Amino acid sequence: MLNDLKVIPTEQIYLHEEYEHERLKKLSHKIKNEQVLKNPPIALQLAEDKYLILDGAHRTLSLKQLNCKRMVVQVVKADYLSIGAWSHHISDSEGVLEVLKSNSNIFLSENIESENLIATVFINGIKYDLAINPEMEKDMEIKIRIWKEIVNAYTNKYPFTRITNDELIPSDGIVFSYTLLELYQIKQLVESNLLLPAGVTKFKLNCGRILNLNIPLSFLIREDFVEEDWNELLELWGKSIRLYTDPVLLCEV
Repeated sequence: MLNDLKVIPTEQIYLHEEYEHERLKKLSHKIKNEQVLKNPPIALQLAEDKYLILDGAHRTLSLKQLNCKRMVVQVVKADYLSIGAWSHHISDSEGVLEVLKSNSNIFLSENIESENLIATVFINGIKYDLAINPEMEKDMEIKIRIWKEIVNAYTNKYPFTRITNDELIPSDGIVFSYTLLELYQIKQLVESNLLLPAGVTKFKLNCGRILNLNIPLSFLIREDFVEEDWNELLELWGKSIRLYTDPVLLCEV
């Protein structure tokens, strides 16, 4: 599995979603203090010189903020990917609903017949559809902008919880169950330099993840890439790696 680890120049790394400012600030501070990156981001190679970060946007941006010249990523193949979506649960629904109702670009109703729904919305357990006005839904840039307006209506304003699509929908508050995107659509967004709202896509990997590498920040920041240093790291990790076949619960405090 260590063969999946690649050293990639920072300028060849691309993101598909926005970031959360407070989360980025805390993570950058943590990495700078510890002088290591604990877990490598997960990436998909799109072209010879282009890699899309599937998991680890905040780690990636933290390293860029710290002026890293390169990154260590775990590169996975598209065959091992499936794409899901996070649902967002906000207990305080009144304030969010007021913001949505004041947005003339969207409408909320039951049983909307549209192929361009942004989300299914559950308000106190009752199901509604959330869609963009028809004259705007064909323009992807406008659609992404409006999608961000919806997410920004509660992000950093109200506490919310991410839940997976297979979890029971809470009967209280408001739940945004966002639409799924295909991989080709995400690639199109990257090519168009468009970013999705933070925390709406969820990539599921049908392969192992490499964790706890503690990649030295000095290796990522230095101007020149030294092959011998990289080989020494691979040798160290190779001697220390263990494969867990049972489910593992990870607590990240």
